[in-house]
Amino acid sequence: ISQLVEYSVWNFENKLSLLEAELYYLNHSHAMAELKYQAAITSAHNHRFVHEEAMAHELYGIYLVENKMAVRGIPQLEMAFDGYKKWGATRKADSLK
Repeated sequence: ISQLVEYSVWNFENKLSLLEAELYYLNHSHAMAELKYQAAITSAHNHRFVHEEAMAHELYGIYLVENKMAVRGIPQLEMAFDGYKKWGATRKADSLK
């Protein structure tokens, strides 16, 4: 996917950042994981991918909650809920409750 970013930052930057965040999380590189989750959220937002921004908030929120940072994770999950609702994915949004 990193090669695709070279052809279209607009379409692929947030996806690559989110995949990198998940890989860093799996490899216990927490500082880098946080940076990549935040980069994915920012990129999706800037490029107006509402559903991908919501997914990035959701995965970041899960990451934070699983790592005992629920105070920071719950607002991320709430932003995911709002993003999914905005996109029209009400069932997905409701699954976050």
